[in-house]
Amino acid sequence: MPRLDYLLKRFLLLSLAPVFTIMLLLSGSIAESAPIEIAEGSKSSGNEVMKSIEAGKDYKGMTKEEVAAGIGEPWRRDTTPVKARYDEKWVYSCQTKNGITYDCVYLYFMGGRVVNVEVL
Repeated sequence: MPRLDYLLKRFLLLSLAPVFTIMLLLSGSIAESAPIEIAEGSKSSGNEVMKSIEAGKDYKGMTKEEVAAGIGEPWRRDTTPVKARYDEKWVYSCQTKNGITYDCVYLYFMGGRVVNVEVL
């Protein structure tokens, strides 16, 4: 069953990624240079975003205000700009039926508008 093996590896990778990120932030090596805000958004708000994308919703071109009004505040905001790619990234988290939370939707903004949407 190669599909089960793939899913297990992906689950392990996604579950360990936040641990390594927190370890890096706490070590101080990138804590001062990476302004990341933890928002008051729902841990499962990404589930609704994924459903809307699957239903055909296109977020590209929307402003931050339109996105926040339509789907709510993100779980996390990363304002560390990536040259020529984006100047802010909003992260929405999904929650499984078992209560496991993972980052599942990324909205990338440039000049205050969504330029890319990434769904895991």
